[in-house]
Amino acid sequence: MAFLLLLIPSAQFAWRNRDMPQFAYLHDDGLFFVSAKSLASGQGYQIASLPEAPAQTKFPPLFPLWLSLIWRLNPHFPENLQLATLLCWLALVACLGLAWNYFRNLYRGDENGEIRALGLTSLLAISPFMILFGSTMFSEVPFTCLVLASLILSRREGKLSMLAAGVAAGCAYLCRTAGIALVLAIPAMALIHKKEIRKKDWQRAGLFAAAALPAVLGWSLWAAAHRMKSGDLTLLYYVDYVRYQFVNVGTDNFLVVLWKNADQLLYGMGALILPKVMDGPPIKMLTEALGVAMISGVVRLIRQQGFRQSIAVDYAAFALLSSGILLVWHFPPNERFVLPIFPLLLAGLVTEIQHLWNMFRPALHHKDRSQRIVGWMFGGVVASILFAALALQVFMAFSFLNQSAAIQRAKLHDRKTAYAWIARQLPATSAVLSYDDPLLYLYTNHQGNYLPLLPRWWYAEDHQKIVGAYRDVADYCRRRGLSYYYFTTDDLSRETGEDDRQAIETLVRKNPELVPVFSAGIGTVYHVSPAAVHAQRMPAE
Repeated sequence: MAFLLLLIPSAQFAWRNRDMPQFAYLHDDGLFFVSAKSLASGQGYQIASLPEAPAQTKFPPLFPLWLSLIWRLNPHFPENLQLATLLCWLALVACLGLAWNYFRNLYRGDENGEIRALGLTSLLAISPFMILFGSTMFSEVPFTCLVLASLILSRREGKLSMLAAGVAAGCAYLCRTAGIALVLAIPAMALIHKKEIRKKDWQRAGLFAAAALPAVLGWSLWAAAHRMKSGDLTLLYYVDYVRYQFVNVGTDNFLVVLWKNADQLLYGMGALILPKVMDGPPIKMLTEALGVAMISGVVRLIRQQGFRQSIAVDYAAFALLSSGILLVWHFPPNERFVLPIFPLLLAGLVTEIQHLWNMFRPALHHKDRSQRIVGWMFGGVVASILFAALALQVFMAFSFLNQSAAIQRAKLHDRKTAYAWIARQLPATSAVLSYDDPLLYLYTNHQGNYLPLLPRWWYAEDHQKIVGAYRDVADYCRRRGLSYYYFTTDDLSRETGEDDRQAIETLVRKNPELVPVFSAGIGTVYHVSPAAVHAQRMPAE
């Protein structure tokens, strides 16, 4: 009964927004669904929305394969988004159940273990990030399910359990390549944290590796064999994680990337508790302090339980390797990317809060009045922060997320009007530049792409290059064979600030090579002038 009550926050959001108005807003989910459609239709694992229709070698196939069930059951878009919402929400249900199981194992032997497990699972259940990503087509929640399943199984006795743990880890890798951290962490900790490594430990580590590595090798070999060989930066963004990494991170900016990613990693961790609905240096410092408290609490929890006994050790090893990858990756870590380690971070935060309480509790009853005042003041500050964080979580879960979905629904109405015009008026072979290219493809069947902004520009704070990428957008379209450009005032919202966005909008609207042919609400469809026409318009030298 208690578990059913925990499902209410996510269930109400999923039901009220079962049309998934925020679908494809962050781009990756749109690409997942496009690839899933290709799998369901027998076209193979490819990105059919791109003019080149290359093989999908960036995202592993497990999550799109699961989403392909939606297309098989209901091939009509966007009506099948309701089924997609249900399928994604069921993964969240499974994730909460596995988290509860993990917490019960974590606190086994603790007289308050059941209460702690229920409390931590409740905090996960009201998390706006768990609700949002658990009701939309992102791989983080299914990936977290597989991580938790592997961690739980790996601690059970018997060879079969270790084999099953390895299979779950392999599936985690096929869900997200970040699962390589899990594939490495569990067998390593099966050996490292033992006082005396026995033959049995080697056998268990070997069984795990034998079950997990085929998935790693299989996907790596398939991706290498099918990856499009091209130096085009747009295609690199869509099909090749590794080469795109080296384009954006090198010896010239490695330390800058490391520094900014470390800052964003702590910010992302803390924001899982204190969401970024308010901005400013003091709020950011407080949020990052929560991130530090989470890490400190995880270390303290392991020390309290004993390095060789605590089941948090395996999870911590996975979190450490995952964080190491995020620190050098070409995208700043945010709440979405640290979500798979959220259950561990929550346990760490609760441990650190308990530690602070134990430190300052004697001061509340100290014979010295000044000590009591300081104790009550400190306790009041900590309690206020925690209460505000909890209230903010509830507000976002039951109000803010629904309001945000309503805003996205209104913007989608304008987009759908433009999509209907594109599907009706443009030649079937016309490719379109669009910031939400998977969404445009699913509504219109017109291929195209979006113009990627290199992350290295963000790290360098090079606003000139960010804006400049759109200065010659017409030439870019002609090089890519894109005849039309659909631009909205909501474009660039996921990767630039408002000043850059407005500068880009001005460039687009004043570009003489872009001829507006249709407008609806927030968006305008432009026809890209052919090169010959543009040459005629150029003044004679």
